[in-house]
Amino acid sequence: MAGRAGRAGKPGKRGKVVFVGAGPGDPELLTLRGKRETESADVIVYAGSLIPDSVLRCARDDAILINSHGKSREELFAIYENFVKEGKKVVRLHSGDLSLYSAFQEQIEFLASRSIEFEVVPGVPSFSAASALLKREFTSPGVSQTIIITKPDGKTGKPERERLRALARHGATMIIFLGVHLIEDIVSELLADHGDGDGHSDRDDRDSGGYAPDTPVAVVHKASWRGEEQVITGTLRDIAEKVREAGIERQSLIIVGDVLRRSGVSMLYSVRGEKSGAAVPADAFADAFDCDAFDCDGNRGEVEIFSLAQKSVAVGERVKNVLLMKGIEAEFVCLEALSCDNADRKVRSVYRAIRESFRAGKNIIGILPMGVLVRAIEPGRKAEDPWVICMDEDGRYVIPVLNGHRGANNFARLIAEELSSEAVITTHEE
Repeated sequence: MAGRAGRAGKPGKRGKVVFVGAGPGDPELLTLRGKRETESADVIVYAGSLIPDSVLRCARDDAILINSHGKSREELFAIYENFVKEGKKVVRLHSGDLSLYSAFQEQIEFLASRSIEFEVVPGVPSFSAASALLKREFTSPGVSQTIIITKPDGKTGKPERERLRALARHGATMIIFLGVHLIEDIVSELLADHGDGDGHSDRDDRDSGGYAPDTPVAVVHKASWRGEEQVITGTLRDIAEKVREAGIERQSLIIVGDVLRRSGVSMLYSVRGEKSGAAVPADAFADAFDCDAFDCDGNRGEVEIFSLAQKSVAVGERVKNVLLMKGIEAEFVCLEALSCDNADRKVRSVYRAIRESFRAGKNIIGILPMGVLVRAIEPGRKAEDPWVICMDEDGRYVIPVLNGHRGANNFARLIAEELSSEAVITTHEE
């Protein structure tokens, strides 16, 4: 579509350059202003195959279209300067949003040095389109509230402190641009400092090194390009092989992190009475667990969640929020020595607190070693004992320990479903 002849600028009209973030690919994801600027442009300079024809069709029939692929910086600067002198409006289309890896800073600095008027119009970034395609939020309470946006280590002036292996130590969600052709090197860097290499993605390992081998990864190719989108999912252990088999070498994002597998619950929408003003329904417990089917009418419906170690605090908060969202009152209890500001109470001995709560008939969720939980409880009559659930400190598994057939299995399944975890049912199927 390049090389169409354009009309001359109006006599006395002052030209300018407008940088437009063209979005991830779908023309319907152009912003209203971006579309308007493109439709009114005398000249459009676009980034080769990164801008689909469907976006270029927004141009006027008489607009001059120039493919920037293969042109030097100096050649582009000359294009801007010459057309602006003719009084024409030049729109420079960049894929995604201009704030990331667009190299538009050096272009506007040149224009400023020549006193050429310019404007900047932001666009929808490609990682937003990837999130929509994956149907996953890239931040999640208790999982990751930080996003690291970066590119591979290379010869582009990347500081040593920003090497992938250094960034991987944070264990946060990572979005990697411009690197799918280097997927093997990227995986190697992300795993380089991982402590034990045993495949267990726990926070302590990440404090000492990179991601664990079983950390989820998604490679999203041409997000929002109609008919051309492709998603490859896996873990750091196998993603490189999968990408290689798919033959993908460009125009892809690499997303790394547990948010692709697990999710938390935001406090923002808590239904707890004192925060939202909403009353908790008296029959919420029975409704949530279908007590007619699971014979839990004798259950008091009180739930206490116990955390013994710092790394399990976030999981405890997420479980509590899940139950509150279901209209079920729950208290979060943690060890006095831990940093857990959202706890309802702190205790000197979690073991003793679990025993007291069990004796009081309260349902127990222990995010701690099962041995501690088993030694703390004192099972008596099956019809009277409360439910006891054990969870690992990463929140991956939800295991009913006591009274599975009387509702604890159902309770575990509900929690697991909301946390994207796995309910481990050890009793015979109902």
